Amino acid sequence: MPKTQKRNTMISIILTLIAFVLFISISIFEELAEMSMMIMIIGVVLLASSWAVYFLTGKPAPKEEVENVITVIACRSCGQLEERSFAQGDYIFKDMGQCKKCSGSSFIKSIYSVSPKKE
Repeated sequence: MPKTQKRNTMISIILTLIAFVLFISISIFEELAEMSMMIMIIGVVLLASSWAVYFLTGKPAPKEEVENVITVIACRSCGQLEERSFAQGDYIFKDMGQCKKCSGSSFIKSIYSVSPKKE
C-alpha cells in the first residue's frame, strides 16, 4: 500500500471515530441535548468527509498501458511476411508497392496489437 494511501486511510478512520464519538456523546451527556442538532450536523459532515477522503483520494491512479500495434505486410507472389510498427494510414489490403524479395506486389495482410506484459 503506498504511503499516501495509508495516510488517507488513517485520516478517514480518525474522522469516522470523531463522528461516532460525537453521536455517542449526545446520548450520554444530557448537557449536550440542547446542541444535539448542531452536533449531528457536524458528525454527518465528518462522516461525509471521511468517505470522500477514503474513496476519492485513497485509490492510486491506474497505470496507463501503451499497446504496441503491429502491421504485417505480405507479398502476393512469394508469400514473404514482414512486420513493422503501425503507421497512420495503414489499413488491411492496402497496396504497399514492390516486395523486397521478389519485386512482386505486397499488401498489408493484418494489423494487430500486443498488450504489454503485466507484472
